[in-house]
Amino acid sequence: MDISIKFSNVDFSIFLGQKVTDVIPIGVELINIKFENGNLNVECPWRLRNRNGILVGSTEQPGNDFLSILKKHLLRTPITNVYHFDPTEDLIIEFNKELYLDLFADSTVFEQYQLYEGENLFLIGK
Repeated sequence: MDISIKFSNVDFSIFLGQKVTDVIPIGVELINIKFENGNLNVECPWRLRNRNGILVGSTEQPGNDFLSILKKHLLRTPITNVYHFDPTEDLIIEFNKELYLDLFADSTVFEQYQLYEGENLFLIGK
């Protein structure tokens, strides 16, 4: 049984160096992260972590202000790498070489995320 997960061949270089300009909540747990030239709609479980552990995630307790935590850590922070995995479609965006936004694909029916370069769709996690 082969249960390996590997990096995809998608070229994310267009996103490297772009800074986060805004983080907008969509509903209770979903978020939209705006970059200088693009954005990311997140519709799947996610977490923001650093080398010490998880800072905040999509399933936080009610009353936890996940939006202010995301903004505190991500606003004006540059993207330093993007990791995309086959066949799961999981996505990790590395910021400033110290923060990681992990997106976990969890459905075969719904889109997990949509990544835009400018106004153009770049990648759909499905």
